[in-house]
Amino acid sequence: MARKRLPTWRAACAVTLAFGLAGQVAGAAAEDATASPAAPVAKAKPKVIEEMVVTGSHIKKAEGDFSTPVLLLSNEALEQQGSQNIADILYELPSVGSPGSSRTNSNFATNGNGVSTVNLRNLGDQRTLVLMNGRRLASGVGGTSTVDLNNIPTDLIERVEVVTGGASAAYGSEAIAGVINFVMKDNFEGIRARVQSGKTSKKDNKRELASFTGGLNFLEHGNVTVNAQFDKDDGLRSKRRTISREDIPFRSSFVPQGLFFTPARWTYGPDGVLKKGFTTAVDGYNRNGQRYISVPVDRKLYTAFAHYDFNEAVTVFFDGTFAKTTSNARLEAFPSANSDARLPDGTEYAGLTLDNPFIPQAIRDDMLANESDTLPFRKRLVGVFDRSNSNDRKFYHYVLGAKGTVLENWDWDAYVSTSKTVEDTSSGTALRSRYFQALDAIADPVTGTPICRSAAARAEGCAPFNPFGLGSVSSAARTYLTKGGAKDTYKADVRQDIGGVNVTGSVFKLPAGDVKVAAGFEARKEKSSQAYSALTQAKDTLSNEVLNTKGDYDVKEAYVEVNVPILRDVTFARAIDFEAAGRSGDYSTVGRVFSWKLGGTWSPIDSIKFRAVYAKATRAPNIGELFQAPAQTFPNGIQDLCEGTTATGAADGTPAAVAAYCRSIPGIAQQIAENGIFVIDDNSDRQSIQGDDLGNPNLAEETAKTTTVGVVFTPEFAPTFSLSVDYFRIKVDNAITLEPRQNTVNACDLSLGTSSLCSRITRELVGNARNRTPGSIFNINSLEANIASIESSGVDVSTRYRLELDENALDLSLAYTFLGKLTLSQIGSPTANNRAQLNGDGRLGAGFKHRANLSATYSRGGFSATWRTTFLSAVQDTRVPADRSLSPGDNRIESYYYNDAQFRYTFGTDHTYDIYLGIDNVLNSRPPPINQNGASNITGTETAADTYDPIGRFVYAGFEAKL
Repeated sequence: MARKRLPTWRAACAVTLAFGLAGQVAGAAAEDATASPAAPVAKAKPKVIEEMVVTGSHIKKAEGDFSTPVLLLSNEALEQQGSQNIADILYELPSVGSPGSSRTNSNFATNGNGVSTVNLRNLGDQRTLVLMNGRRLASGVGGTSTVDLNNIPTDLIERVEVVTGGASAAYGSEAIAGVINFVMKDNFEGIRARVQSGKTSKKDNKRELASFTGGLNFLEHGNVTVNAQFDKDDGLRSKRRTISREDIPFRSSFVPQGLFFTPARWTYGPDGVLKKGFTTAVDGYNRNGQRYISVPVDRKLYTAFAHYDFNEAVTVFFDGTFAKTTSNARLEAFPSANSDARLPDGTEYAGLTLDNPFIPQAIRDDMLANESDTLPFRKRLVGVFDRSNSNDRKFYHYVLGAKGTVLENWDWDAYVSTSKTVEDTSSGTALRSRYFQALDAIADPVTGTPICRSAAARAEGCAPFNPFGLGSVSSAARTYLTKGGAKDTYKADVRQDIGGVNVTGSVFKLPAGDVKVAAGFEARKEKSSQAYSALTQAKDTLSNEVLNTKGDYDVKEAYVEVNVPILRDVTFARAIDFEAAGRSGDYSTVGRVFSWKLGGTWSPIDSIKFRAVYAKATRAPNIGELFQAPAQTFPNGIQDLCEGTTATGAADGTPAAVAAYCRSIPGIAQQIAENGIFVIDDNSDRQSIQGDDLGNPNLAEETAKTTTVGVVFTPEFAPTFSLSVDYFRIKVDNAITLEPRQNTVNACDLSLGTSSLCSRITRELVGNARNRTPGSIFNINSLEANIASIESSGVDVSTRYRLELDENALDLSLAYTFLGKLTLSQIGSPTANNRAQLNGDGRLGAGFKHRANLSATYSRGGFSATWRTTFLSAVQDTRVPADRSLSPGDNRIESYYYNDAQFRYTFGTDHTYDIYLGIDNVLNSRPPPINQNGASNITGTETAADTYDPIGRFVYAGFEAKL
């Protein structure tokens, strides 16, 4: 295999010596948020005490006085990575888990393709709050609270602030896992222009960027800053990489030439000749020939910031952002079967009848020999319609407000904002009702040519559908089936309106310093609607069955924070500070919630600071969790205790009483009578299980307890060195999740059919129209519920060091996370340990025990060279059903490391110009192969494409001018 493996001794070195992204810093206790990692660090000058507001608190504090660990990424650190999308940079941070949506895992999403979300600590995108300039943004996905990072203009970011841990007391709901705040350049003067282009070493996945930023001061007290960014990512087809060129381990039995059951299997060979027998490896369809590894994304972003200072007491400001993102998925043609067609009474079509003129004589004879009245079939509808999605998303964000300083030390601000996301998605489709009419063909009594049986259908233009062989469908049949090109459409409309006011200042002075407080009030309205075409709602399209969802809620919140200096400049206490915060929210959905925080810092000497925070955080359910209408899905890996039941026995581990109950199910009884055992087919039965996901308006809020304890070391003898070590623990209770379908099945089986959950299960009946095993589970519905508990704990280490010698400088930095625990507990299920497991169905995310980033930047004059290494420790993929477990060689994935490099030269005096060349994945490390039996496999990629790089070596070059 082509995977890169890291020997044990090198893994240990990577953990202890790896250095993180250039410009990352050791928590807010040791860094200047605006300093470049390549900039000289003052050695002899006394430090200027400057107060600032950093995410995690509304109180201004001197640099280094924050009790909550805050990771800052400077603008220079972002430049050194050359990424045109900020999501790519965030995904490399050790504290960031597997994204719920990204370019490499959203090809099979029915909407929102190419959306990029962020997931701190693997606690879920919905538990990470994303802000811009400290204010909320509307969700980028209908029904959720998750922000699309595509809407953030990369070149306008001044710095990124990452707080991990419960920050609900400061910012409210969604901040359970933490907060990511993008601080923008809203007071820019001059011009900055950048162009960049790149491709992989295989000459594909082309990416291009052009960005312009301009800033102008006016009337001595005002400024306007504007930015326009255009970037395009061409995406990557699965067939362009060896690992994903073919379906692994099996192809699809839904084939373009058709597969027919008499019950013997009939199909057509490559020569177009009808044959009896079907071998999946030979006759099956390779779906990966059509899919994307990475979906294309095209972005156009326009941003403007303006402010005017009337005086020190009043400044008015305006923020405006408009983003348009287009993307598309690429899917293979629709896999249809006779059961996809619907008779006029709504029942499923059992199959072609003997009088159908298209049936070949050999198959007809076999039907007669087996006394079969109908012919079930499978056929991939190649050329009939394109079910690939096309997305068009627009994002609007406007803020109008005022701020200032009064009474010497009291800062205030008040603002109103509105954010909106509108998504339009469409794909081709065909009508189920017309599918039946076209399949129900007879020979014309006069001419003998095939016609639709129904005269009424013929009057509507019905043309008969011929499922036999490649290219068998006529253009007239295509036109009729698709109603002249009908589209399966989706429109999401998300809106967020906020009004808020904040004040902060010193209330009185103690011997150790000023007691500072911050307080504020916010009123917020959230609305979301998801609308589907009338044909989809009528369940008349060959697509997932989904109904419209619409909901809204409002919340009024008030908060207060206090920071109390306890001691200053005494023995073993250069400084001791205590802080507390509380936030009360009143939701129209769940009622009143309360979050709070207690924390403090202790500096026994100047170079050491201990810090600790304990907090309670809350998250109210989002609109989708509350109001989601039935949405069809296709779950994987469902196991049934009835499987393996015989006339007198059962599979290992199945109680005798359960086996007796299973034998009472008609379909299972028939299978035992005919075959002696009830066996479920992996391909036709397990992979075609479906069900509806539904919201639950009776949900309560989630709660979480978070603990952070750490130390920051900034030695006076090494002023360019800083180190922080922080322990974290986050435990979420009452977590909202869909009730596990496996739990539903287990509860029904073990209750011998008496559980109320059995009503959510549909089993195949004897004589069903679908070509599935009678008695097997066909449908399982699932409801959102407060039934889970999630816990994550570990240690973060961050350090930075700068070495200067004459005109040379070397900057080293480290970001490392040790994951001690990552568990998911759900009522009715054993606790799932996700530590050292890959991301996959039902998991929290890729739980690497060790993650680290290494960065080393050498600079001399205008030249700089940066080398970055990302380290991912070994993991396994064991959470698969026992009878489908992977071989030991495939199950364990060894440690991985990725290396990136950039070379930059800056020249000019009054105006500066940069030229740069970068290489991502320098060594072309290839992703580990994970076949379709692996829980971590993302369809069409044959690997965990949201965790490992599925694209390969990428080379880019750019030019930047700062005027």
